[in-house]
Order: sequence, then C-alpha cells, then structure tokens
Amino acid sequence: MQDSRYVKILFILLIGIAIFYNLGKRPFFGVEGRWVEGAREMSLKSSWFVPTINFEPHITKPLIPFWLIKITGEILGYSEFSARLPGALLALLSVGIFYLLAKKLFEKEWAFWGTIFYGVSLGFIQFARLSQSEIYQLFGIVLAIAIYVYYREKISFWGYFLFILTLLFGALSKGITAIAVLTLFVFIDIITYRRFYHFNVKLILSLLIGVFIYFFHYYLIAKELNTELPFYLWFRENVKQAIEPYDNLRPFYIYLYYWPLWVAPLSLFLLGALYQTLKNFKNLNLDQKVFLITNFAIFFLFTFAKARRDYYILPILPFSIILITYYLKNNLRNNFKILLIKAYIFLSYILLFLTLLSLFWLKKEGYTIHKGTLIFTILVFFFQIWSLFVLSKKTSALYSIILVFFLVEILFFAYLQPVYSVSTEKSAGIFVKNLVENVPSLRVCSFSPYKKPVANFYFYARIKKKVIDYNNFEEALKNCDVIVVRKFLDQKFIERSKNFGFLLKSFEDKKEFSKNYYILYNSSILKTPSF
Repeated sequence: MQDSRYVKILFILLIGIAIFYNLGKRPFFGVEGRWVEGAREMSLKSSWFVPTINFEPHITKPLIPFWLIKITGEILGYSEFSARLPGALLALLSVGIFYLLAKKLFEKEWAFWGTIFYGVSLGFIQFARLSQSEIYQLFGIVLAIAIYVYYREKISFWGYFLFILTLLFGALSKGITAIAVLTLFVFIDIITYRRFYHFNVKLILSLLIGVFIYFFHYYLIAKELNTELPFYLWFRENVKQAIEPYDNLRPFYIYLYYWPLWVAPLSLFLLGALYQTLKNFKNLNLDQKVFLITNFAIFFLFTFAKARRDYYILPILPFSIILITYYLKNNLRNNFKILLIKAYIFLSYILLFLTLLSLFWLKKEGYTIHKGTLIFTILVFFFQIWSLFVLSKKTSALYSIILVFFLVEILFFAYLQPVYSVSTEKSAGIFVKNLVENVPSLRVCSFSPYKKPVANFYFYARIKKKVIDYNNFEEALKNCDVIVVRKFLDQKFIERSKNFGFLLKSFEDKKEFSKNYYILYNSSILKTPSF
C-alpha cells in the first residue's frame, strides 16, 4: 500500500493539535478538580502523600497523578493548562510507545497506521485532554504491553521488573484495573504460546519487589496520617467496589455501547474484526488469537464486575486497536470490509453537512459565533472536502475517511468544547477569590442543606484554609462573612440573610441544578478600604 509521506506527517501534526490546542481554555469539568485541588492543597501543606480537598484527606485515589500535577503546578502555577499538561504529555508519549509496540506485531507501514488508529480514537483524544487519572493508566498499560511483547521470548529479570514497574504506574494512577487487565493479557499469551518458562524465580522476585513498592505507597500515606485508613480504603475501592459496590451502579450492558464508542471512528471496523476473527478463528495466527481473546476477557471482566462506569473499560482500547489493525491488514479485499468502507464514505458525506450545521447549532443555542469559530469551522470543512475528493484518489479511501472523522473530533474537542464551555463553579469560585483577596480576614463558610461545594469550586476560590460547613443557617449568618450555598437556596434563607446585611450573588446553570452556586456576602465588606 503506497501512502504519501506528507499524509503521515499531516496525521502526526493533527494528533498534536488534537491533544494540545486550547488545552487550558476549558474550565475544569466533572472530577478534574479533585486531582488539581488535591495537588494544590498538597503544595500548600508541603505534603507528598496526603492530598486533601477543603483540607480534608482525599485518599481514595493513588498518588501518581497528584504528584505530576503538583510538579507542573509548582513550576508553571496552578491552572487548567498546568493541571492537564502531564496527562497530555503522557498521552503523546503513549502514541510513540504504541508505535514501538506495533512494530513488533506488524511491518512498518501497518505499524504506523495502527498507531494513527490509536491516536485518533475518541477514547484517547477525550481523556488526553482531561486532568483525570484515566490517561495516566492508559499510558502505563500501553507501556507495559510494549515491554512484555519485547521481552516475552526471554527469561530476563530486567524484562520482568520493567513490566512490573510499568504495570505499577497504571495501578498507582487509577487502581488495580491495570493489574487485572495486564494479568489477563499475559496469562492468555503464556497459555496460547505455551510460554510456561516464565514461571521462574526471576519472575517471583520481581513480583515480590513490585508488591512491596505498591503497598509501600499506601504505607507512606498511612504514616503521614497516622492511621490504617488508607489500607481499608484500598480494599473498599479496589476489591469491595467490584463485588459489593456502593456507587457507580450501571446496567450490565453499558459496555456494549462504550466499547465501540471509545474506539470510534473505528467502531464499525471493530465489529468487522470481531466477526471476521471469530468466523476464521482456526486460521488466525497466535498473536491474533491472543488479542481477540484478551478483548473478550477484558469486556467480560468489566461486565461481570458490579461497579460500572463508562470510562472503566477504557483499558481495552489498545488491545482493540491492535485487533482492528490485524483485521484491516489481512482483509484488504474482503467483501464485508469493502461494505464497511462504503458505509463510512456515506457517513463522511453526512459529516460534511454536520460540520457546517455546528455553526447553526451554536446560533440556535444562543452562543456568539466568533470570527475564530467561523474560520476554524470552515477550515475543517475544506480539509474534509480535500480528504474525500483529493486525498482519497492518492491514497487509500480508508485513510481519507478516517481523516474526515478525526477532523470532526478536533473541531469539537480542541475548539468548540473549550471555547464555548462555561462553568458556574469557576465563576462562583473566582468571585469568592476576589472577595478574599480584597479582604483577607474574611470568614468563608458553606451552608449545605443539599450539597457541599465541589473541588472545582475550591480550586477557583483558592482558599488557603478549611471552609467550615454549617447545617444551621442561623449559625452560618452569625459566624461567617461569606456563605457558599450549592444547588438551591430557599427564599426564606434569602430573606433572613437580608436582615443580617447580606447581599446575594447567584451563579446558575441552566441544565444542571447541582451546579448552581449562591454566594451570600456581608454588605459591610463593601465599606472596607479594599473596595
């Protein structure tokens, strides 16, 4: 298959744009604030082992993401960009590592395109741009797979030890999910290839060292807190959660949706790969069998676990991409594959219209269409046309349609989402931050009849001491200068606060009431010299 070098360079540049462009523009979303606020408060306390949120220990998550966010935050200053930068860099590095892995499984040409398939996947792009642990875990898993594949024919202590270290990187980023996934993969490979020589003293020694490193991490947390709580939380979050979950209860079938979603835009090819490999299982080479069985093993592992969330199954991504690459490589003239490509071409034409319709959607939703938005959208549109009508004649139609889909991802994740995202948590937090900066002696509290403020709010408020929470509104009025209320504020409380000389500033989200913030602040603040 003859592909132009400039097309490969184009894909590489676009992956860089997809990861880094506008990386710091979108306000923190969802659980991102837990990681960055935990790291920020670690900096304030000069701690390396006990992240806190509102200065209360937050030790249900491993430390590696906190450490890396803390380092970039202290170097660059805490911001959306500095918090997301470590994950984005690991994401980019994982693309290079995936290429080294693919070179061991495919010839150079298909190794490159397999890497592109990984880099353009929806699951990769979405989490590469978030300050969350998922991309850290994915990096550890990709690196561990690569090291195992490079060393799997050798009895090498350093091969075992490096594999264990990279496995630990994934585990100490997210949890034992990485251990479970990689253990499945290794055992399937050992059984398929009959590599039983790996059960030896060197492996046992490296495992013992790995277990020590893993639990020493929790020991250091427990030592700083002077409690055994971290070990209980490890058991609750990693073992009990899978058997008797206290949250994240989702239907068993959700991964039938999220598995193909995370590999998009290659979802149809995933279905083709599963169909074709199952149909011709006896004729597959051993590596294809290993990756096919591993995909199903991971899928059933997460499906049978009772705690389920959309991103839990993200570790399946590299295994699925490798399986898809085998399918596309080995079935060039397969009728089913040709049918899938025709379906993609049809969908590509629809995407052309959707790209332009995004401007009308923004207008309908009441957003202002900036000059930059217009230019960026039209640029994407013309690149899509070029891909469909020019590039497809010079290279494979496969790469042309993948580019069309990838451009839509870039338009959404690297431009529209960050530019048009708003956050009441950020607006309310900055409002409180400005109050405190003008009058540092202010007593900031929260009143939470419904919900306490979240980590995103605390980060933007930049509070340097614990915000005391009150259940009794009268006590809050007597003891506080600024009162933060989340979700809902009853009219009777508003009227009562006026009697105490409080003013109200509201930050309301039109779609999610849980993101509503109401800031009550004493009017006497306005009489200080700072104002």
